[in-house]
Formats: sequence, structure tokens, C-alpha cells
Amino acid sequence: MESPSPSELHQAIRAHGLRPSVPRVAIYQYLVTHPIHPTVDDIYSALRPKMRTLSRTTVYNVLHSFVECGLVDKVHIEDLELRYDANVKPHAHFKCLTCGGVYDFAETPSEVLLPHAKLPEGFRPSSVALMIRGKCARCK
Repeated sequence: MESPSPSELHQAIRAHGLRPSVPRVAIYQYLVTHPIHPTVDDIYSALRPKMRTLSRTTVYNVLHSFVECGLVDKVHIEDLELRYDANVKPHAHFKCLTCGGVYDFAETPSEVLLPHAKLPEGFRPSSVALMIRGKCARCK
């Protein structure tokens, strides 16, 4: 994926009320250009060789602030596996059980699930998450 310009990265971070520090810009750039739904460790391992002072705690704290301001979403794939997604538009995910890849697909979970959901009287959903598991096209 083509990398956004530094000014586009700075602008996106500022638009969400954050100062575009060096770690924030690097982490956001990684998320935008690597739509693989990385974990904290994935991001840390990828950026650490270029940023010798980067710590896992910094990566975690930056991601937490991104989620809090709505710049990035958390994606719960499996128990104890928290990943991050720069695509904050509603969409669903597919996880390949062979290669472990996580892929976006266009249908929003609410479009797929809510028309068929039989919620109890008075229940009003605020969000819907859809995770489909199976084998991707490469692994089938």
C-alpha cells in the first residue's frame, strides 16, 4: 500500500486531538501501510530496528491513545489476541485458520447481522462485530 505523506499523517493525528510526535507518526504510518491487523508486538518488532529508543510500553500507550480518540480500532480476534486496525469504517473480518492472516471485507457487521437478529424487547445495539474463520484463498 502507498504510504501517505508525512503531512497527511500529521494532519490525521492532529484532527483527532493528538500531537504528532515521532512515535505516534511512525506507529500510525505502520498501521496505515500494513493493513494486517498487527499486535503491539508486531508493531514493536517492525519499528524497533529504526527507532532504538522505542519501547513496547510506548507502542501500547500510543495505540491506547489512538483508540481513545477514534483514530484506530481494536480488533479482538481470539482470546488474548488484541490487534489494531487503521480502517475505522464499519467492516467485518475473516481470519485464516491456516496462515493466521486477518482480512477485511466490505460488508458491515450491522448490515449482515442486524436484519436477522432477534433481540429482546427494548434492546438497542450500539455496535456489532463479525469475525468469520476459515481458510483464505492462498491456503485453501
